[in-house]
Amino acid sequence: MPHPKPITSAANPVVKALKALALKKYRDEDGLFVVEGARHLMEAVETGWHLHSLALTEDAIESVPDLLSAATESYVMPAELLSRITGRDNTQNVIGALKQRVAVLSEVGTDKNTSWIVLEDIRDPGNLGTIMRTADAVQTAGIILVGQTCDAFSPEAIRATMGSFARLQLVRTSLADFAAWKKTWAGRMTGTHLRTDTDYRAGDYTGPHLLAMGSEQNGLSETLTGLCDQLVKIPMPGGTESLNLGVSTGIMLYEMGRNRL
Repeated sequence: MPHPKPITSAANPVVKALKALALKKYRDEDGLFVVEGARHLMEAVETGWHLHSLALTEDAIESVPDLLSAATESYVMPAELLSRITGRDNTQNVIGALKQRVAVLSEVGTDKNTSWIVLEDIRDPGNLGTIMRTADAVQTAGIILVGQTCDAFSPEAIRATMGSFARLQLVRTSLADFAAWKKTWAGRMTGTHLRTDTDYRAGDYTGPHLLAMGSEQNGLSETLTGLCDQLVKIPMPGGTESLNLGVSTGIMLYEMGRNRL
C-alpha cells in the first residue's frame, strides 16, 4: 500500500491547489473537483472516475488501502488542513480530487427505457445536487445542463448529491446546440409548464424520454418549451404558486418511473 506524503503547513502548494478547487475558475483549469468522504470516493472509483489526489489524516490511512492504490498522488495532513481545504469545521477525514467526466449529446441513447433530465439555467447548486440524488434513485441515465446552469462539480452540488454523482452521466451544452440535437433525437421530451391543462399524472412517458425543467425564477424558455413534445403541470390547490425545483423534479421523476414499470 503506498504511503502518502506528509504535509504540515497551510502554505504547501498542494493545500492551496486543493482549496482553490472551491472556485469554478480553477475547477475548469485543472479539470478536477473535490469530494469529501471515503465512501463517496470509493463509489466514484468503482464506477470509473479517476482519483487524481487523495488527502487524509494519519488515523484514516489503514482504512482506505484501495483509495491509496487508486490515487495518482496522496498526502497525509492534520484535520485542520483538510478543514481549510473544504471550508468546513467538521470535514471528513478523507477527501479527494477527482477528474471531471463530461459526456456529449451523442451519448444520449434511444433505448426504450432511457430517461434523462434536461435542466435549463438552474442557478442553485443545492437544487442541482438534490435533483442528481433523486435521478440516481430512480435510475435516470444522466442530466443535460443547458445554458447558464450552475456547475455540477461545485462543492455545494456535490455534497447535495450524497455520492450519486458517481452513477450519472453529465452533459453540458448551449441552448442552440441542444435545440439542433433534439430535432434529430428519436425520443420524446416532456416539459413542466403553467401553460397547459394536462395534469402530470396524465402524461405519456413511454419510450426514450427527456424531462425538461426550467430555472427557479423563470421556468422553461420559449425555445425549450417549443421543443417539448408534451407539456404537463403539477396542480397546487393550496395557497402557494410554485414548488421548490428539487421537489417538483422529484415528483415528475417518480411519476415517470411509475408509468415505465
